[in-house]
Amino acid sequence: MKNLKINELIKIGLPVTLLYAILRVVGIGCPIKFLTGISCAGCGMTRAWIRVIHLDFKGAFYYHPLFFLPPIYLLLFLFRDKISKKIFVILIAIGVALFITVYVFRLVNPDGIVIDINIKNGFIYKFIKIIISGK
Repeated sequence: MKNLKINELIKIGLPVTLLYAILRVVGIGCPIKFLTGISCAGCGMTRAWIRVIHLDFKGAFYYHPLFFLPPIYLLLFLFRDKISKKIFVILIAIGVALFITVYVFRLVNPDGIVIDINIKNGFIYKFIKIIISGK
């Protein structure tokens, strides 16, 4: 894996941030939920960080129990040259496993506030329905 410098991170992060901002302005919000009708693995993360700003850590945990991981992984990514590649890969795998575990648990137990499963609201479902019905 090629080591990225901070300016390269900005080149990647800025367009992604702008894309999400544009989607938000046009009322889409999460592109995964827009397309599928199913909340994504990061659903609730923004609301969790808003709760952190208000020093409501219980509320932050409610919105996303892994709210504390993104800044840790950002630092890990920025300083990956300072740790062994094996440790880096293990830590990334742990983070991915945690997100998958929490996501599956939340999908099995959706609360309708943070996690929502409504496939019929997804663009893909609506698009397929239009194609099938011919309208």
